Amino acid sequence: MEIKRKSDNRIKAGNLALMAGVLILTTAHWHLFSWYQATAPYGTVIASIALIVTLFCYVDIKEMIKDPAFLLMAGADLVALINLFLIGSDKGAILTVADLLLILYLANKIELSGRQVVISMCYLGAFFIYWTVDVKGYFKGYNTNYGGLVLISGFFFAVYAIEWLRDHLVRVRGKRNAKWLILLTLFFFAWGYNIIAWYRSRCALLGLIAFALLMLVPAAVWRNKIFYTAVTVLTTAGSVLFSLIYVWLGIMKDEFRIRIFYKDIISGREEIWSELWGAFAKQPVTGIGSSYVIKLDWLNGMFEVHNGLLDILIVHGAAVFAVTIVFIIKRFLELHEAACSSHLNRCAMAGVFAMMMPAFMENYIIVPPFSLILLILIGVARHRTD
Repeated sequence: MEIKRKSDNRIKAGNLALMAGVLILTTAHWHLFSWYQATAPYGTVIASIALIVTLFCYVDIKEMIKDPAFLLMAGADLVALINLFLIGSDKGAILTVADLLLILYLANKIELSGRQVVISMCYLGAFFIYWTVDVKGYFKGYNTNYGGLVLISGFFFAVYAIEWLRDHLVRVRGKRNAKWLILLTLFFFAWGYNIIAWYRSRCALLGLIAFALLMLVPAAVWRNKIFYTAVTVLTTAGSVLFSLIYVWLGIMKDEFRIRIFYKDIISGREEIWSELWGAFAKQPVTGIGSSYVIKLDWLNGMFEVHNGLLDILIVHGAAVFAVTIVFIIKRFLELHEAACSSHLNRCAMAGVFAMMMPAFMENYIIVPPFSLILLILIGVARHRTD
């Protein structure tokens, strides 16, 4: 169903609501660990408010309730909520899947202005430099993997900012005057690897490698539908397959020993995923909910899936996951034309795909502010730069 475009003022208001949500959450979460501890439980609520305001700014209620995509989203949310009641789980888990589905619903509607793109890339890109200069992962309370996720999120926007500047200089002064910025981009990749290695964040390294490889792919290959579809499926549904392969490798971990950043690749997640897959197999329809108590002694009962889309499957059940995965693949495929329209759009879409990779090993894209940042990056990929 085609949703009519709203007025420029309403779209601007919706974008401001989204950006305000990012500003509030990054301020609360990314400066002091004490602030993060105090506000983290309310992150999904803040994200929900920002997304709901954005939704109503973009879409009229009368049109929305007739939209098959909205009805599918609402149906999945209802099933997820019913499942949580059936298994007696914490009901707050509904916000995680509801926020993600709302982000996917808005993904083909978000329209950022040129100024909003510039503001986003400067503000979020600055966190890569900030968390490099003011190291937080080891000495200031934050988990090192969380630090890696902040770094890689900022890195995507920082590199986009350099490429945006290079594109601008090419237009104004010609290619010769912009060549030095290619060296700056390469320097940022080297810098990114070094600080991520210092944080020892393997999930962030996955994102960095994926981003680098996709940035190297020629424009003609990007336009190939088979290639683009393969990348889409690999970075989305592939996350669940990744967890199964990881569990299988865990069985042979005595023979399969590869170390990255001074740690074995197989170093704990295989035990978590093995237990969670076993629990899920007993109730695949409803999922196991978020109140499940992990039996592994070294986790002290803390429930953490460490995989964004696997979390949706394990916690909310097969039906909700099926809707989510179809939704996200459909939205990414719809971005193909926009993503191939210019070098800058390919850079932004490479960032979107690369954001999916750390979510193979952390929840990442399903928790705020990273979830809202994903939507903003999709908006940047949709922005016409040619």
